Amino acid sequence: MQGIVRRRIEVIGNHFDVHQRLPQQRSGGEGIQFDAEQLQKLLEHDNWETRAKLKELTKQDIFIPRYDMDLRDERELALQRLRVLCHSGLFSILDFRHNPLNIFAAHEIAGFCDPSVATKMTVQFNLFGGTILKLGTKVHHDQLLAGIDSLGAIGCFALTELGYGNNAVEMETTATFDKQADEFIIHTPSTVAQKYWITNSAVHAKWSAVFAQLLIDGTNHGIHGFLVRIRNEDGSICPGVRIEDMGHKMGCNGVDNGKLWFNNVRILRQGLLDGNSTVERDGTFHSKISKPRDRFLKVADQLLSGRICIASMMQSGSKEALVIAFRYAASRLAVGPRGKSDTAILDYQLQQRALLPLLAQTICLNLGLSYVKDRWAEVSGFDGIVPDPDRFQEVIMLCCAIKPLCAWNCQETATTCRERCGGQGYLSCNRFGAILGFSHAGMTAEGDNRVLMQKVAKEYMSTMKAAAVQARLKAGQTPLRATPSTISTPDVIQQCFAARDGRLLGLLAKKMAAAGAKEDTFDIWMKQESDTVQALGMAYAERETIEASYRAIQQAPESVSGILKPVVALFAMKVIETNLGWYMSEGMLSTAVGAAVPQQIRDLCKELAPSGQRLCDSFGIPDHLIAAPIATNWVEYNRVDNQGELYGSMFKSP
Repeated sequence: MQGIVRRRIEVIGNHFDVHQRLPQQRSGGEGIQFDAEQLQKLLEHDNWETRAKLKELTKQDIFIPRYDMDLRDERELALQRLRVLCHSGLFSILDFRHNPLNIFAAHEIAGFCDPSVATKMTVQFNLFGGTILKLGTKVHHDQLLAGIDSLGAIGCFALTELGYGNNAVEMETTATFDKQADEFIIHTPSTVAQKYWITNSAVHAKWSAVFAQLLIDGTNHGIHGFLVRIRNEDGSICPGVRIEDMGHKMGCNGVDNGKLWFNNVRILRQGLLDGNSTVERDGTFHSKISKPRDRFLKVADQLLSGRICIASMMQSGSKEALVIAFRYAASRLAVGPRGKSDTAILDYQLQQRALLPLLAQTICLNLGLSYVKDRWAEVSGFDGIVPDPDRFQEVIMLCCAIKPLCAWNCQETATTCRERCGGQGYLSCNRFGAILGFSHAGMTAEGDNRVLMQKVAKEYMSTMKAAAVQARLKAGQTPLRATPSTISTPDVIQQCFAARDGRLLGLLAKKMAAAGAKEDTFDIWMKQESDTVQALGMAYAERETIEASYRAIQQAPESVSGILKPVVALFAMKVIETNLGWYMSEGMLSTAVGAAVPQQIRDLCKELAPSGQRLCDSFGIPDHLIAAPIATNWVEYNRVDNQGELYGSMFKSP
């Protein structure tokens, strides 16, 4: 069967040359002058050599996009593509110890080439691999780390259960210690306890990091991680393990999601990932972490870096969508002032108003994400150093904030770019459908976006005594000195974002202070003030993004800072316009200022429009990874019966 699958996914003959472009798709020197290469270096942030080599590696024919595929073939293709990347030696699970940003860089490149590859990668290297590295000890490392890098030991991360997702701390799966046999018994006690949405499990994984309630002599010691073999080397399923395929999804169908059941599966005592807790031969339990809930938070640590991985992958999708849409808009001609089809649709205000704010938002989120990466790396824990609690809490908030922003942006960008490309955007080969499906996976993976915003708000409220937070609370009670002519200036923008943050924080704190019993607190938080909770989470996330963007401007060379200033201003105006009703109803902006915001956006779009394609070029995505016909010579693509594919005998060899 495997041989048949491999033959099916071999490249058939020739393929369309994605390097050819129409003249209008090549950006010139119009607009604001800036150094696109320097901007690319700033946006890529780190590990430039790794990125360049991975991009070069993906020139292999196996990475040519294919669409009309059987589900089994699509999964095999995703695995083979991931294997090519892994065998390059350009990244390793051990990078978490020495160069963690290299892992995130690999995710970004994988996100360019195939959402399914990126998804399988993040489970293999971050969720499964990172858990083994951080929670495991030498016996687990010696057994698996080399195989994680090579894909010889493909793994999965079995945390979520059918009835327990964001409330996973209440999961039902048990790991009962049998003192007589010196073994743990892993068991799924009910239908809702089955491990659900487990990436890599349906077909490819041999190992699983299984999370379960640790029971010893009737005492529950909380959730711990266990290394469980689910398939033998020949691919057969291990005794007591039940694996069900979840089938076809709305996107990322190269990912083999599955459901796992364990029927009293026995593993050796050494199967406990014992970096923080140990069980002795006689059943004596020891833990560095005293509270069971804190143990759960520790074993779920990889969800933090996982949110950075997801954000990185989402950014790749947003960037690709923008490149495709801008190139098509620059080359698609429609009616002009003389009634002839001689005007690029990118010249239309309609197109500019739709695409340029999203371009600005994607660039600013890039700068915000880079800041989050650096902050996370300082407290990752892979170096064995216990981080400062306050700094770690800040990182929790940042990771929980940036993932939702990037995932929502990917969804908004893919949807808008698809629409602005008309019927061409609806073709699978032009990639928006895959990006849109990818974005929806990102909105849910590693924490539902809205639940993460609750987490941000909750953690943020516990920091109110900090000097910086006190300053924002004060700003929230201070009238904004904004006029129609100053609303888009850096000082006023930062005042607006800080004031929104502080006003909402103060409001929610006041509401929660009025709560009495624990039940009242829950009722206010979940049933009365959900809108305020979500608004505060967004205000925090967007303020952090705008502050990171202005720090980047200050640190950037002059060849780059000149273009970043209007880009950041446009992003800020987009956010203020979205929240204009709130600003005005709170009396923070006058009617005159509110009326000026849309015009500021139109003016900034007009200013940036001639630079749009060059800004997209600064994303550094090579043509072979963009690989959408409408981003190339789409006229030439349609000279033949292309069947909506990029390869086949209908194309001449490039």
